[in-house]
Amino acid sequence: MKTNKHQTLRFIKGKEKVRAKDINEQFNYSQGTARSYLSYLAKQGLLERTAIGYILSDKGINRLHYFETIGCDNPDCPLCESKKAKHFTCPRCGYQLPKKEARISPEFDFIIGVKHAGVYCPGCLKLIYREQQAVLKGIPREAR
Repeated sequence: MKTNKHQTLRFIKGKEKVRAKDINEQFNYSQGTARSYLSYLAKQGLLERTAIGYILSDKGINRLHYFETIGCDNPDCPLCESKKAKHFTCPRCGYQLPKKEARISPEFDFIIGVKHAGVYCPGCLKLIYREQQAVLKGIPREAR
């Protein structure tokens, strides 16, 4: 099984620290390949080697956040399939908002509260993406 950075970084985040043995067991790599892959990710600055194993670096955490927001460049990545769809799905009601119709609404200050800027579901009005996430996804702002 061939893995990619997205799957590996997500696995490392879940375990907090890994050794070559963990990569071997998770992705069915040989010990040598697992050590080489961890070293490769460390040379890219995504991991830091410590006495207890490899841990995510700040750059690795940022890259994982990027993958979670935008998706990775592997077209077959099972973790990114929803990011390649032609719609955004509301986490509350499951409404599928077409990407072409999605807009970042501006912040509104009401008497009883504040509606923060972001992309909201037209069905249940739940926030789908905060403004920062929507900007990273390339969603345009609503015309005022």
